[in-house]
Amino acid sequence: MDHEYSFSGKLLTDDLDAVFGGNPSREYAVGKYVFVLTLTGKEANISLKDRRCAATISRDEVSEVCREFSRMFRAQVRMEKLHEEYGVANVFNGGSDYEVVSADRLVCVYCNGEKVEESVGSL
Repeated sequence: MDHEYSFSGKLLTDDLDAVFGGNPSREYAVGKYVFVLTLTGKEANISLKDRRCAATISRDEVSEVCREFSRMFRAQVRMEKLHEEYGVANVFNGGSDYEVVSADRLVCVYCNGEKVEESVGSL
């Protein structure tokens, strides 16, 4: 079985100039992780600078980072961590295929430092 982890986030604010200061991207360290915020139109995408950290960042750390960015920028922030497990799955023709056999997702949303939503579930 193989495991794949991903992390993504969005920062929704009307004042992107305050976040980016004219740059197309910025890096911010929160705890032991470094995040890259990239300007994309009227919002900012949030990613881990070292994508391998998506496997080790915990549920509590994702929630804390989401809360911190939300508080720091006085904005709504949505973050998601996805874990997919790949394995052999049966297909209709009697054969097998290597595909996602299970997946879990953590989603958290904070607005101005206050928790709006936090959910963990299977896909």
